[in-house]
Amino acid sequence: MDRGIKDEGFVRHALDIAKNEDGRWIANQSCFNGSADSELQPAVHAALVTSVSIYVERYKWDQEEIKNALQAKTVGQARALVDRLSGSIPRGETQA
Repeated sequence: MDRGIKDEGFVRHALDIAKNEDGRWIANQSCFNGSADSELQPAVHAALVTSVSIYVERYKWDQEEIKNALQAKTVGQARALVDRLSGSIPRGETQA
């Protein structure tokens, strides 16, 4: 069954309506604070994977980074991934 671009459109629309300040509720910093062995909340995990996927596409990072994001199950693993990848974002691009 040909779905046209319904699924792509669904994702694109969400990205189109997202605003910079939406990062506060999508993956609030408090979700990354606390015990390193705390389980990563599902919405935060989804945001992390989506963010890494965007960076992989935009900056031509290795596709393996998406797998690394998918494998991050704890707050500590997520923080380590963010710490490692943050240095690869070109200077002049804002992160905060």
